[in-house]
Amino acid sequence: MNNPIGKNNMIYNDLSHLRKPKRSLYNWAIFAVFLALGLGVWLSGSNQALFLVINHEHGLLPNVLWGGLNLLSYSKFFILPVLLIILTFSLKRERILNVLLLIIAYYVVFTALKVAVGEARPYIVLPEGSFFWLNYFEDAVKSAHKSFPSGHTGNMAVFVFAVSNLFFVNKKGLQFIMLLLLILTAFARMCTGWHWPLDVIASGLIGYLLVKLCFAIDLKRLISKRG
Repeated sequence: MNNPIGKNNMIYNDLSHLRKPKRSLYNWAIFAVFLALGLGVWLSGSNQALFLVINHEHGLLPNVLWGGLNLLSYSKFFILPVLLIILTFSLKRERILNVLLLIIAYYVVFTALKVAVGEARPYIVLPEGSFFWLNYFEDAVKSAHKSFPSGHTGNMAVFVFAVSNLFFVNKKGLQFIMLLLLILTAFARMCTGWHWPLDVIASGLIGYLLVKLCFAIDLKRLISKRG
């Protein structure tokens, strides 16, 4: 007797290799859109003007929410990296080495770029009183010329894309929620006066690339070969 359910399962499994390329193409398409957006802002010279437009809309959400997003994504508090390590160790222990590599790569890359670029923050460039600035706990003096890239946005991007890749592969709704969290963090950095639009756009793109790169490396195989 034929088993249609079994046949359907076999067909589903046989085509499973096609789902990942399609999903990857979709993700890279979104990446391309934001890359084009960043290039458009840069080439048009509208970085400051766009910042002022976004910053002046800070009243759309209460200051406590913007401040909370800044607190959550502050790399020096290590909240998101620790949470990512705990989740991975509990649910996807086989990927813990990739996550540790990702966190190290994030800190190295973003620290190096901040020092190398040395971009002045909005409160250094723009006249006092021309924009909204909110500071609860960050050192405005030491970080005055470390605007590019946004460490907060990059920290959230690494967390969001890592969690989506590890735990929400086939869950579009949860992936959208994670992406929304990243977008809100990017807006929080602009609405509180800490970063230019190009800072946050570039940070999201860099965070995505770091996740792709660090998750593509088979660390266990490399370690076993050296052993």
